[in-house]
Amino acid sequence: MRVIAGIYGGRRLLAPEGESVRPTTDRVKEAVFSMLTPYLPGAVAVDLFAGSGALGIEALSRGAAKVYFCDANAASLSLVKRNLAALSIREQAACLAADWRQAIRQITAREAGQIELVLIDAPYDLCDHYVRMLETLSGSGALSEEALVLIERDAKAGGYADQVPDGWVRVREKRYGATGVDLWQRC
Repeated sequence: MRVIAGIYGGRRLLAPEGESVRPTTDRVKEAVFSMLTPYLPGAVAVDLFAGSGALGIEALSRGAAKVYFCDANAASLSLVKRNLAALSIREQAACLAADWRQAIRQITAREAGQIELVLIDAPYDLCDHYVRMLETLSGSGALSEEALVLIERDAKAGGYADQVPDGWVRVREKRYGATGVDLWQRC
C-alpha cells in the first residue's frame, strides 16, 4: 500500500493485518483522488472510517490543510498514528478514537461549518447506514455550504441513493470492479 501522488507520493504505508480492515486499492484511490483534486487545496477533511489512514493521508499529500482521522477500532487508530509518524505528519492531522456519530459531534465542536470533504469507506456491513451518515452530517453543523462526501461502498449497495435526504446531490457515481464510489455534494 502506498501514497499515489502529491508530496508523499510513492511513500509506503503500513497495511492492516487480517481482514478486519479493507484498504482501498491503488486503482480506486487514484480514480477517487483524480475526482477530488480540484477540491483538495486548503481543505479541512475527515477520514471517517480511517482504517490505515490511507485516504486521509492521500488527501494531505495532495494539498488538504487538515484531516481528522476517526476510527472506533483501537488497532486501526494505532496504525493510522504509525503511518502519520512515518511521514512526519503532525500539525495537519488529528486522530479521534470514536465511532462515526461521536466523531461527527467532536469535529463539529472544533470545526463548525469548516469541513469541506468527508471520506467514508465504512465496513461493507454498514452499507445500510449511509443515509443516516448523510442525515447526521447535514444536521451536525460541521459542514461547509458546498461540502463533498465521498462514499466508497460495495458496488451492489447503491440502492441507498433513493433514500438520501434533501440537500444532497450525487455529482458522480463510478464502479471499479466490486467497488462503487459515490460523490455527494451539499446543495
